[in-house]
Amino acid sequence: MTARGSIASRAQRVARLRSRVRDYVLYVLIAFAFLGIVFVVEGNWGHDAFIRWGGLAGSTSVLFGYFISESRVYFRERRFWILATVLLVLHMAGFIVMLTHIEEWELMWFVGMALEYPVFVYFRCRLLDVA
Repeated sequence: MTARGSIASRAQRVARLRSRVRDYVLYVLIAFAFLGIVFVVEGNWGHDAFIRWGGLAGSTSVLFGYFISESRVYFRERRFWILATVLLVLHMAGFIVMLTHIEEWELMWFVGMALEYPVFVYFRCRLLDVA
């Protein structure tokens, strides 16, 4: 290996290490911010509001995060983003109506959102693979 190659690979390792440290620090800061928001919401609006709306936000983030991460091949398709937006709006509208009308809601009941994922994939394949 030449001296120039050794310097370049060392510089790449240093850059990669800095990037990982930066990412780690950002993850820790995001976690603290999230915990701060949790305590503020629960302190101001109570445990029930936290379970309903925090659970909706968290579960929706996981559901749509997974759907979008598994749809990378469609990122350049405008129709994919329109579909994802429509699905998100319908999802949120349905859960907001449900959460405002049901007296008691348990956090574990959000697991039912997993049943939406196959529907999302069906529409994604139906609308995007046909064209």
